[in-house]
Amino acid sequence: MWSALLAAVLLLVLADDVAAATRPGATPPDVRVAMDDNYPPYSFRDDNGVHVGMVKDLWALWSEKTGIPVQLMATDWGLARRAVETGAADVIETIFRNGARDRVYDFSEPYARIDVPIWFNADLSGIVGVESLRAFTVGVKDGDACVEWLTDRGITAFQRFPGFEAMTDAAAQRETLVFCMDEPSAHYYMTRRGVQGRFRYTDPLYTGELHWAVPKGNDALYRLIADGFARITPAERKTIEERWLGRRIPGMVNPDLLALLEKLLAGLLVVGGGILVWVVLLRRQVDAKTRSLRAAVDALTASEERVRTIFDNVNDAIFIHDLDSGAIIEVNRRMAEMYGIGDTPPAEIDVAMISANVPPYTRDDAAAWIRKAASGEPQLFEWQARRVDDGTLFWAEVSMRRATLGGNDRRILVVVRDITERKAAQERMEFLSRHDTLTLLPNRLLVQDRTEQALARSERNGRLVALIACGLDRFKTVNDSLGHAVGDALLRAVAERLKAVVRDTDTVSRGGGDEFILLLSGLADVDAVVETVALLHEAMAAPFPIGGQELTVTLSSGVALAPTDGTDFATLLKNADTALHHAKAAGRDTHRFYAEAMNAEAVAHLSTRSGLRRALERGEFLVVYQPQVSLESGAVTGAEALLRWNHPEQGLIPPGAFIPIAEDSGLIVPIGAWVLGEACRQAARWRSAGLSLSVAVNLSALQLQRNDLARTVTQALTDSGLDPLLLELELTESMLIQNTDVVLDNLRRIKAMGVQVSIDDFGTGYSNLSYIGRLAVDKLKIDRSFVADLTRNHDSAKITAAVIQMAHSLNLTAVAEGVEDAETLEALRHLRCDVAQGYFLGRPGPAAAVEQAARQVSPFKARV
Repeated sequence: MWSALLAAVLLLVLADDVAAATRPGATPPDVRVAMDDNYPPYSFRDDNGVHVGMVKDLWALWSEKTGIPVQLMATDWGLARRAVETGAADVIETIFRNGARDRVYDFSEPYARIDVPIWFNADLSGIVGVESLRAFTVGVKDGDACVEWLTDRGITAFQRFPGFEAMTDAAAQRETLVFCMDEPSAHYYMTRRGVQGRFRYTDPLYTGELHWAVPKGNDALYRLIADGFARITPAERKTIEERWLGRRIPGMVNPDLLALLEKLLAGLLVVGGGILVWVVLLRRQVDAKTRSLRAAVDALTASEERVRTIFDNVNDAIFIHDLDSGAIIEVNRRMAEMYGIGDTPPAEIDVAMISANVPPYTRDDAAAWIRKAASGEPQLFEWQARRVDDGTLFWAEVSMRRATLGGNDRRILVVVRDITERKAAQERMEFLSRHDTLTLLPNRLLVQDRTEQALARSERNGRLVALIACGLDRFKTVNDSLGHAVGDALLRAVAERLKAVVRDTDTVSRGGGDEFILLLSGLADVDAVVETVALLHEAMAAPFPIGGQELTVTLSSGVALAPTDGTDFATLLKNADTALHHAKAAGRDTHRFYAEAMNAEAVAHLSTRSGLRRALERGEFLVVYQPQVSLESGAVTGAEALLRWNHPEQGLIPPGAFIPIAEDSGLIVPIGAWVLGEACRQAARWRSAGLSLSVAVNLSALQLQRNDLARTVTQALTDSGLDPLLLELELTESMLIQNTDVVLDNLRRIKAMGVQVSIDDFGTGYSNLSYIGRLAVDKLKIDRSFVADLTRNHDSAKITAAVIQMAHSLNLTAVAEGVEDAETLEALRHLRCDVAQGYFLGRPGPAAAVEQAARQVSPFKARV
């Protein structure tokens, strides 16, 4: 933290001196050197936060030789590079050289070579190079050359750290499992924290060389720095290097050799004494010694037999490799079984015979591992092996270690474990991480990756890329009525049909639920997309044979094209989903292409949704009432409560513009509760004024399916003090077939309170008359479409008459909506309809207008 703050301050203070300090040909008053402060032993901070290291000492000697002061800016690596790029520093230290940096800097000759491997938790296996990193997120130091090196080779999933010390701490806590770190820094920080035994590392990805560098083209500054370092003698440089890298202590005897000599000397003394005693007592002890020797031979034989038994019966294959001859000189029984070598002598077994013998599992690759083990470095790696008898391939984990056996130290002990099942499980896990478990189609993660690749190709070849969002129409009905097992089988069958339609180069993915995402790439024109979409819908036409029955399902789809509708996966998918929404709104079983107008409409939808939430908080909603008139007496007997939104900027917004959005967003629940409470309070006020008027409130499907509906109704009645008999709740026919058990339970509770229930828009849905009887419905409201054509259309008249007759036969009240003229009102009276409402009888308005009409004596009987 302090180093980063110091660097930021230096950038600000020194920015004004940039031009003068770096002007070619001028000797600067001082030299500003930016470097990483997290790179031991070259530049780092000790336990007290003091900057130390080899590079600091070299620059101090440089300053002494040249007489030019040096400002060392030891900070975060990213800030160090930024200081040079902005001119706040003249020189950058401890920097690796690559092609991109060559365009920015002039580099010195290298003064150190640093191996850069991949480090990984010891619990992992199979980390052998760049290709094995693709399934992992790699820990890196932000701004490090390793980031550029891995990115150039297609590795882009990084977990970035401010420095190697923070990365080591994260690795010790298992917050990162695989990370790239220069070898000297890794050894320093791991040893300092005592965690070096927790990690393994690969061969070096590359060997970097440390340089100092100056901005490109500043030749005078480069010569100044180089001349100063040329004045440092090799002996002076070696002294500094030995101070930080250490040196061997001369003239010391190897401790292991000394211990061995001590043991030998002690042994000689013991043996000498024994021999002396043995000489003296030889005659008397010869028989005892003979018996003892025989017992020792027997014990040794038994020990060898135990070792051989263990050697032959362990579950891992073991063989011994001779470094001089290159031959296998001994194998155990498990080795013979695992590799199927039969009676083949070990010396005749060639490594190529027991390997897959395709890169990277060839004889030459095996020789490389053997050389590393021979150098004294134990090896552990995964290998694709081959059985000799039938050529079957299997996966093995191979451990190699140099060993001394039988007094010969030119041996390699090789232990092989069959990991075929573990490897298959790992591959299965990797497959499932990028595929849908139900259909085995690529999941969203994999289709996103493929989309980004397709978009990159599209930029080069100019071909179209299309992303199609598909949804099965009314799939929920299948799950609810036939069960999830049938639904799952249907999804698998749909997936197979979709795959059969598209090309092998295209991708069919399941996004979740009944949604599929299709990626089409390399398309010549839009016509090719249209043809594919048409084939998708045709493929759904034939019934699906599922569980002994045939199911018919339709498909809605939305299409977004690249580059016109987006140049990245997230944008294309959002726009395809928008188009899908329009396809469903257009009646389903169709498709729509995305257009800007759709996007604008989506924005308007979101704006309305946000406005609805604020409207409830700000009191922008109001309830208007439309009178309901008894056709027998002509008197007003009640009113229907209707919601209106008085927007502060747009004025009154019609219900059709915001009610569907409120239902989609779930806001209809709190809004509906507010309307219910407001209507009950108004009806209670009418009752207090001497008017026994009922009030009808519409319920949404979402309200009717909630377990707390009865509690909401009870709360509204309790708060207002309204008699439940004066409250009427209206629901549509379609609500009766949605989540039936919950709906029926809610309506039974409501009826038990004494609240009336009516079915709105009757005749337009799919009513189940048994529900009407079971729920003891009180009223049927005839849909306005029939009432409007009552006097002009014979069929409408017959339907209206039939509904009224059916209502009376069930002892229900028949209510007609949409009465617009006196002729219609008279026709309804003739058909013995009970109650009517409409513009002819009264438009929706304030509660006072309903009260005024109700106080008149039969106001509508005289108008006809």
